[in-house]
Formats: sequence, C-alpha cells, structure tokens
Amino acid sequence: MMKKMVSLLVLSLLAAGCEDGAPERTTTSVQAANTVSDQLKGMSELYRNLGLRRAIMDTGNRCKKVDRGGYQEQYKTMALWTAHCTDTGDWAIFIAPNADIQVRQCRHMAELKLPACRPIAAPAAEAKPAPKA
Repeated sequence: MMKKMVSLLVLSLLAAGCEDGAPERTTTSVQAANTVSDQLKGMSELYRNLGLRRAIMDTGNRCKKVDRGGYQEQYKTMALWTAHCTDTGDWAIFIAPNADIQVRQCRHMAELKLPACRPIAAPAAEAKPAPKA
C-alpha cells in the first residue's frame, strides 16, 4: 500500500513538472501623465512656439524665433517635440512627466542613438494681393 502511494506521489509530481514552458504573464503598460506636453498640445500655434523657444533658451541654447514646431512622438517616458529656430535650425525637445526638459540639435540625434527628427512643414506663405494694373 505504501509503495502505491509513493508511486502515485512521484507520478503526480512528475506530471506537475511537465508544463508547456513558463507560466503566462499578463503585463500592463502604464504611462505617466505629461501635463507640460499636454498643455503645449492645447495651445495656439503662437504660444506653443513661444513655449518651445523658451525650452531651447532655458537650456542655454540660442534661438531667435521658433517659426514652426510640433509634437513628434513618445520616446521612452518622454514626449518628443521638434522646433525650427530661424537662426539655429532644427531642435528636439524631450519633456519628461516631471517637467524636466532636455534639448538636442536634430543633427546630433543619430550619433546619440535617439529617434531622428521628422521634417516640420514650413509655414504656408502668406497670400499677397495681386498688383493693381
């Protein structure tokens, strides 16, 4: 009787160890709110460009005027924005959920192994009235 119980115990332990690999895991992706980025998204173009310029200037870089800019993508935990300064060219602005800002020139993104800046469409030229004859 004891041998049968031991045999059954051994067989049940062996059967329990014969799973089809690792147990299934359910992972949930959580993304922290980025209030600064959300505020920029809700601003008019003028104020958004001013905000992007300020981010560039506050990090010690030069920018006379941002004439275009926009949200590009989420990179890790940061919102990636791009801006074009009329005097210093294209910039990438990373905004963390805690409002920390990092700014890089777009031309350096590849060597830093960061996402490439996508081209920002130039502002539409203002229509000039036709000359009077």
